[in-house]
Amino acid sequence: MTDKLLMAVCLGCLGAATGYALCIRLKRRAEYFADLDDFLRVFSESLVCSLDTVPRVIGDYAARSPLLAKQLGECREAIVSGRPPELSRGSLTEREAALVREVLCGLGSRSAESERAAAENYRRKIGEYGKLAADKYAKLGRSAVKLGFLAGLLAAVLCW
Repeated sequence: MTDKLLMAVCLGCLGAATGYALCIRLKRRAEYFADLDDFLRVFSESLVCSLDTVPRVIGDYAARSPLLAKQLGECREAIVSGRPPELSRGSLTEREAALVREVLCGLGSRSAESERAAAENYRRKIGEYGKLAADKYAKLGRSAVKLGFLAGLLAAVLCW
């Protein structure tokens, strides 16, 4: 009896942990797009206010998202070395990764005015992805833990 009760508790905890991991992933995606939008805003403002180089602007930006920090570092290294960047994809879909690759790899390839216009266009596109990610997190984030716990308990009942 105690073995089955222990198994039920363990499966419930495992389900809740799985739901929590999904919740964290959804939250990080929403934060990533907000951080990328903020980076593009800072980059666009730096074109107006200063004459910094693209690698310096990228290096000076303190990204809150671990994925964006990694991508910016890869992009900066590629620009400095002159090779094409290989950006980490993380949990991005293929379409999102292609847009991010287009955004980050194209930095500094246009005139200042064209760069500002492109940054605003990219911010609009990324804002759409960010809104979708934030909505998905709002809908599924909190319920993922509860559903994971219930799935674990269901598995325990089925194994009983």
